[in-house]
Amino acid sequence: MSADRKITAARSVLLLDAPFFGALLLSLKMIPDPTCKTAWVDGRSIGYNPKFVDGLSHDQLVGLLAHETMHPALGHPWRRDGRAMRNWNIACDKAINTTLRDAGFTLPDNAYYAEGDEVGKSAEWIFGRMQEEESNQPQDEQEPGEDDGEQDEQGEDSDGEQDGEGGEGDGDGESDQLGEVRDAPTGTDADGEETPTEQDWKEKVAVAAINAQAQGNLPAGMARMIERALKPRVDVRSLLLRFFSERATGDYSWTRPAVRYIPQGLYLPSLETKELGEVALMIDTSGSMDNVALARARSIVESVIDECNPASVAMYYADAAVQHVDHFAKGEPLIWPGKDTKIGGGGTDFRPALEAIERDETPVCVVCISDLAGTFPEVAPGLPVLWLSTEEDATAPFGETVYIDE
Repeated sequence: MSADRKITAARSVLLLDAPFFGALLLSLKMIPDPTCKTAWVDGRSIGYNPKFVDGLSHDQLVGLLAHETMHPALGHPWRRDGRAMRNWNIACDKAINTTLRDAGFTLPDNAYYAEGDEVGKSAEWIFGRMQEEESNQPQDEQEPGEDDGEQDEQGEDSDGEQDGEGGEGDGDGESDQLGEVRDAPTGTDADGEETPTEQDWKEKVAVAAINAQAQGNLPAGMARMIERALKPRVDVRSLLLRFFSERATGDYSWTRPAVRYIPQGLYLPSLETKELGEVALMIDTSGSMDNVALARARSIVESVIDECNPASVAMYYADAAVQHVDHFAKGEPLIWPGKDTKIGGGGTDFRPALEAIERDETPVCVVCISDLAGTFPEVAPGLPVLWLSTEEDATAPFGETVYIDE
């Protein structure tokens, strides 16, 4: 049977037996592409090498098409954001394949699967941990191509070939089994059709999921993955900026009257400046904290504090007790512990740190960076509290909780 007939048969199976995948697959054009090693997807098309398809069993081909369909369903072609192509492809595959396997699909040999803490996590989360693991390896133990500096933003290696799954430069062959996630193209295709956007795909996914659930054909694990994919992405920086802005106090000036009241014959002072008092930061240094998520939280906090320029910043490092406190004056850059500096590392009890911050009486608000796995006080502190959580499904019993979405 020819490759195109095998693909037609596999698509028919998905339409009849797995309507969620079958409906979404109809949105993707199938393109024979002998120049690729296995297959690829970019949100508009699925390209495949006919020889690779010929070597797959019927069940493996059905699994391959479901796999490729899930990449745009989860927004992968739009979310690489300059990450190294090869590791991004692996992370995307891990985010998908374990759930597909659990749903009963058969995938080609040597597919990547999520393991341990990776299970149920996003491609961004998995990619970040892969990068951290590689950065901790001695340079002579790193595999060729692991260094991001060896790739340009388009994922090409020094020979000019497309890197990542499906590229010729991988060398080990294992990463070529399921193809590559290519960045979504822009503009129109050869037929003059506009390229679907990530939002277009979210709408397709929502409709397909509703229809599949109505038919009882959407596995629970897949339903949870789709629910997370459709959840609006939160702009953590904007929320933190708002949190600080609401705590800022204004100074009034009579030299510049409030213009809006002059027509009423009222000469009132205008709000000239808004200043933010001392901000307290509580950094969870317990053993359960994730270094990658913590680094992202620090980056966000630093950028917002630099913009808001509070009167001062007090940084409390705490696990079951307050381990260290640093104070920074207005405009002074924050200094975080070095990568190899160990502060704390035990269990988590938020009470000592929050009590110490309240006793200070200087801070106008508190920002806590934590995985929220600890003991909370029975009574909320008298200060506004914003929790930057490194765990997606965790919520603090008081204050505002925001997940550090990667």
